[in-house]
Amino acid sequence: MSKICFLIPDGVGIRNYLYSDVIKDLASQGHEVIIWHGLSPRVIELSAEITGYHAEQKSFKTFKEDLVVQILRESSTYARLKHNSIKTDNPTIMLNWHEKVGPLRRRALVAVSEFLGNRIKGYQGIQSTEKIYFSRLKKTEAYRQYISDLHEMNPDVLYCTHQRYPGAAFALEAAKDLGITTVTGIFSWDNLPKARLPLRSDYYTVWSDYMKSELMYYYPEISEEQIAITGTPQFDFYSEEESIMDRDKFAEAFDLDPKKQWVCFSGCDAKTSPHDAKYLEDVADAIKGEDDIQLLFRQVPVETAKRYESVLLNHPEIKHLPPFWNKGSHWNEFYPLPKDISHLVNLSYHCATVINIGSTMALDFSWFNSPGLYLNYDHEIGQVWTVKDIYQFQHFRSMKGLDAVVWANSKQEILPQVRAILDNPDEVAKDRGEWLKVISGEISDKSASARISNLLENLSHKAETVV
Repeated sequence: MSKICFLIPDGVGIRNYLYSDVIKDLASQGHEVIIWHGLSPRVIELSAEITGYHAEQKSFKTFKEDLVVQILRESSTYARLKHNSIKTDNPTIMLNWHEKVGPLRRRALVAVSEFLGNRIKGYQGIQSTEKIYFSRLKKTEAYRQYISDLHEMNPDVLYCTHQRYPGAAFALEAAKDLGITTVTGIFSWDNLPKARLPLRSDYYTVWSDYMKSELMYYYPEISEEQIAITGTPQFDFYSEEESIMDRDKFAEAFDLDPKKQWVCFSGCDAKTSPHDAKYLEDVADAIKGEDDIQLLFRQVPVETAKRYESVLLNHPEIKHLPPFWNKGSHWNEFYPLPKDISHLVNLSYHCATVINIGSTMALDFSWFNSPGLYLNYDHEIGQVWTVKDIYQFQHFRSMKGLDAVVWANSKQEILPQVRAILDNPDEVAKDRGEWLKVISGEISDKSASARISNLLENLSHKAETVV
């Protein structure tokens, strides 16, 4: 049988690949699986405990990136963002560019890349710059190291779980030069307009027809034959009935009142929603006198709840349910623990609604037919950060023509909209299921894990035939 290598350079791929059935399915089909990673060894142990399969491991060594490589990548990224914003007539795409903050070296890199990116003319100019970038990758120590690593592992297929990680570009170029079939998973539904595809592979996996169309729209050099619609394993967990706890037992485990209706406020990261604590306070104030409602709060996993401390102190009735994540001083030390998967599934299943600023969590809750509530107002007139930008982001155009979520356009609307959701859930956000299908693809009997493992198996056979 063939050998399939999963490149998991950081914590992004852990839940979808190490905790799902993808690797287990491949192993059960007789394939040898290698995990090439830059993670804590504990994560691999947890994966083996879940799947029952102890995969071979290889350390993914990281390197300080060559300055010329960085400038080429970032200048072409800036040019792509400009190109995409014009192509879509959506200036908010440019908000994905770096802020000029931080150490002098970083600010200088951003400024130089922006200067050069402004001088790249047309799509042909972008491709020409990227061609130089990919050529330069092959002159680096990282490329030489990955050539050596891949020689040693000798896989038939290399699957990269995260398309945004710059270091993976070196590894994929090395693999292609060695004749190894390469595949990359497009990790999230909002990634493609952001011009963060610093690598190229032979094939790509996407969630849905919508994402397939997006990939070809923003990268017309990528052909339809290179794209496989697989869904995403993160939604597979929602189909596992054994993950859902009895409501009373879940309430007992987390000190909740099972007789009340649970409303979940899911936090956003500080960049997406810098005033998030104020929004949590608005929701708490709005429903404080409602005896049949209990407010739960889950912060974004990669951040602490420090900026919410005063709100939680002033509103002891809020039940703070922190994510079960390991946190560290480096990005690769942040990862979900297996019990966080069940925790998130049960929150989505048992809560009546989720409230936030444009979070993907609305899709998670839609899986169980629960409406999401998006807060759609600013706190101060003329503030720099504004919800007007957030909801004009390109990925929200996937909602066009759909009654996908409930909107609260002011603090005063929060309680009436929550009440509408609780009292008449079928009368609000009527197209939430359709929106979920647009983003995640049609729900079928075959899981995303099975579709990905079948794709990799077929590609491995094709690779063996070529050899």
